[in-house]
Amino acid sequence: MPGQPWPVLGSTAATVAVAGNAALVAALATVHVADRSPRHAAALVGVPVAVASLVLWWAVRYWAAYPFPDYGGLHLLAAWLALAFVVAVAQAGFAAYAFARWRLVAGPVAVFAAVAATWYLFLRIGGETDILWVWALFFGPILSAATALTVGIEYAARRSAGELGA
Repeated sequence: MPGQPWPVLGSTAATVAVAGNAALVAALATVHVADRSPRHAAALVGVPVAVASLVLWWAVRYWAAYPFPDYGGLHLLAAWLALAFVVAVAQAGFAAYAFARWRLVAGPVAVFAAVAATWYLFLRIGGETDILWVWALFFGPILSAATALTVGIEYAARRSAGELGA
């Protein structure tokens, strides 16, 4: 179908497998760093997730010899990369913070979902537009809102049940 991105790995199943494994690693990292301070845990999960995701975006386009989109110059491409970096750090970092601080199970689950969706999108090329700006303005904020919502619901439920202190 014209305008439809295609999986760079050759099949949707391979794309889902790679995205799922990356998401599993991120979720396990969220659990692994939970013994650190919440801010440290957020940085230890958020920054590597963001860097790995953006390196993936670049590597897929480079490896597939797919032309990089013309964002109007390198300064605009850098701005989109910076925005995507901030959104990805916020997604994974907030979830890791919530798990390290309150042991909210929604944290690793949210990291898994956000990384799986992000990597699935970044492992596809072609289509009408490049995914970077669409992810930074649309998918990223939606995944961030979903992360905040799931963490917030669990926090409220556990707080009302008396499981969490002030």
